[in-house]
Amino acid sequence: IFVKGKEIPFKRLTLNDWKHIITNMEIKKIVRRLWMEYLLVWLLSLGIVVLYETGVMEEGTWAHDGRICYVLQTVTILLTLCLIPVSLKMFSAVLNKRVLPLENAEFKLLSYLHWSEVRLALMAIVALIGLSVYYTTLSSIGGLCALVGLLASLFCLPGEEKVKNELNLNNDEV
Repeated sequence: IFVKGKEIPFKRLTLNDWKHIITNMEIKKIVRRLWMEYLLVWLLSLGIVVLYETGVMEEGTWAHDGRICYVLQTVTILLTLCLIPVSLKMFSAVLNKRVLPLENAEFKLLSYLHWSEVRLALMAIVALIGLSVYYTTLSSIGGLCALVGLLASLFCLPGEEKVKNELNLNNDEV
C-alpha cells in the first residue's frame, strides 16, 4: 500500500496511515458526488433546451403579454445579479469562517460538500429560470442570464487537488 508516496507493507500501517487512506477515499467520494451534481445541472439545462426545441413544451407562452415579459425578465436579471456574486463570494466567506476552523478532517469535508452543493444550487436556479424565461418570452435576456449562470458554474468544477487546497489539507493531514 502506498501512503504519502511511500510503499508500506500492509501489516505495518499505523493509525495515521489509516486516517490518511480513509481521508483520501472520502475526498474521492465527495469529488465524485460533486461531479455528478455538476453534470446534473448541465443535463437539466440541456433537457429544458431539448424540450422546448422539440416542441414538447410550448415556446413563447408569454411573448404576447408585454407586462408579464417585463416582470419575468426583470426577475431573471435580478436573480442573476444577486445569486451569482452571492454564491461565489458566500462560498469563500463560509469556507473561511465555518469550514476551515473545524479540526476534524471528516467534518471539514462534509461541510465543504454541503456548501459546494448550496453554491451549485444557486447557479442552477439562475440557469434553469433563465432558460425558462428565454423560451417563454422569446427574449434573449433569459438566455443571457442562463449563460451567465452556466458559465459561473465552471468556477465550481470539483477536483481532488482543489478540495485539498481549499480546505488546507496538506499531506500530513490527508
